[in-house]
Amino acid sequence: MTTPRSRVAELASSIQIRNGLLAAGAAVAYFALGLPLIALPLGPRAAHMVSHILLMNALAPALASAIISRFGDRAPASARVLIAATVLQLALLWTWHAPNLWGLALRTPLVHALMQASLLASSLTFWLAILSEKGVFRWRGVVALLATGKFSCLLGVLLLFAPRLLYADAHVGHGHVVSDGDELLADQRLAGLLMLIACPFCYVLAGIAIAAKWLQELETTARGRSLAYLDHAPPTPR
Repeated sequence: MTTPRSRVAELASSIQIRNGLLAAGAAVAYFALGLPLIALPLGPRAAHMVSHILLMNALAPALASAIISRFGDRAPASARVLIAATVLQLALLWTWHAPNLWGLALRTPLVHALMQASLLASSLTFWLAILSEKGVFRWRGVVALLATGKFSCLLGVLLLFAPRLLYADAHVGHGHVVSDGDELLADQRLAGLLMLIACPFCYVLAGIAIAAKWLQELETTARGRSLAYLDHAPPTPR
C-alpha cells in the first residue's frame, strides 16, 4: 500500500528528474543553436551535423521525457501516430539535407531557423510517440527506432563515402570559411562519420533499452500471475 510519505518521495523524485532533463535540454539547445560550435575545430559541414545530432538525438528525447514525466501518459501513441511521426522525421531530415535547400539555409538565417525548428519539432513528436508506447505495443517503438536509425545512417554513409563534394557551397556556415577542396571533402566525410556514430548510439541503444524494459514488464506480469494462481490454487491433498 502506498503511504503519503512514499507518494511525496515519488513526486519529489519525478520533479528532480524533470528539472534535470530540462537543464540538460537547455544546455544541448545552447550548443545546437551553433553558438559555441564556432570555436570547435570543425568545418561547416561537421558543425552543421553536430547541431542536428544534438537537436534530434539529445534535446528532443530529453524534452519528450520531461513532458511525459510532467503530464504522464494522457495520450498514448497509436500505430498511425507513430508511423506518421517516423515518416515525417525522416522526410524532413533527407529534404533539408538536399544540396539546394541546405545551401539556401546557409545563406538565409530565416530558412536556417525554419530548418532547425522543423527538425526539432518532428523529432520531438517522434520521441513522444516512442516513449508513449506501453505494454505489448512497445515493439512498435523498437521497430520505428531501428527503421529511423537505418535510414539516418544511409545519409551518413552517403556523406562518408561520396567520392566528390555533394554541397557546392559548403565552404561557409556556422562562422567557418573553408576554401581548400580536399579540406571540404574531409569535412563532409567527418560529418558522415559523426552521423554514423550517433545513429547506433542513439536509436539502437534506445531500442535495446525499450526492449529490455518490455521484457522486464513481461517477467513481472508473469510472476504476478504465478503468485496469484498459487494463492487461489486448491490445497494439495496429503
